[in-house]
Amino acid sequence: MVFDRLKAKRKGTKYLPFEQDGKIYNLYDMPKGFVIKGNLDLINKGLTKLPDLSEVVVKGGFSCSFNQLTTLKGAPKEVGGGFRCQSNKLTSLKGAPQIVGGDFICSYNQLTSLEGAPEEVGGYFDCSENKLTSLEGAPQIVGEEFYCYRNQLTSLEGAPQTVGEEFYCYRNQLTSLEGAPQTVGGGFHCQSNKLTSLVGLPQMEESKKIYCDDSLGNKYGFLDTWMYGVSYEQLCESPLYRSETAMNRVRNKLPQKNIETKPASTKQQEKVKTKQQEAFERTNAEFSQWLKDNSAKPTRE
Repeated sequence: MVFDRLKAKRKGTKYLPFEQDGKIYNLYDMPKGFVIKGNLDLINKGLTKLPDLSEVVVKGGFSCSFNQLTTLKGAPKEVGGGFRCQSNKLTSLKGAPQIVGGDFICSYNQLTSLEGAPEEVGGYFDCSENKLTSLEGAPQIVGEEFYCYRNQLTSLEGAPQTVGEEFYCYRNQLTSLEGAPQTVGGGFHCQSNKLTSLVGLPQMEESKKIYCDDSLGNKYGFLDTWMYGVSYEQLCESPLYRSETAMNRVRNKLPQKNIETKPASTKQQEKVKTKQQEAFERTNAEFSQWLKDNSAKPTRE
């Protein structure tokens, strides 16, 4: 190992040893296409930059947590297990591997963007405790839980479309659930935000629970929802929630305001008004019919 270190010094490269199959490699001088068969642990190594492992595949997990990294440039191109880069000084995920088979943990950084994250993560994705104002760039498919709590989110736009288990977005600045995932396999945790309605929830199994502030739960007729939650089935039976959901569906179907680049003729104006009136009457009729159907449950649109 001493010889390898001297060799690296003569070449003018840094030295960080890695052993595989009885042979010592320098991570700062790895062959292109090299496959690391197990895990690669770079935790708390005092790193400010990663060695260039961009042409390396790690079959196991990769961790570079508890360093002073400001970028993920040089990270492996593929990680079969979990990828952990928490507790650094990262502001973005550019350079992150695009294939991650396990968990992806980037909490406790200074992230203002999720740009560079993989499109799909096999395990859970944790971007909590950062400075995010948006989830744009987040993976669109997350196999297990998704954590984005304790950020500065004002919207869930950009959130994954599918989350296999729980979704945690508590302690942000959300005013609505617009942009929430289409489906969540577990509970939905949205306490300590600025929400006035639960309209926009994902599709969930009836037994799964929504955790929200008690004041919001009380609005729908439920107690202790911050701690104990309310099941999706119970919420869907709330007359107020059903009414709000129906009204939201109607609003989404209403025609948008007509924007003209030049003054429209009287004939054009009358034509637009007629179409808008017809659309309003049609959606209003749909809403009235919906209210008569007491067995209907809210659907996400």
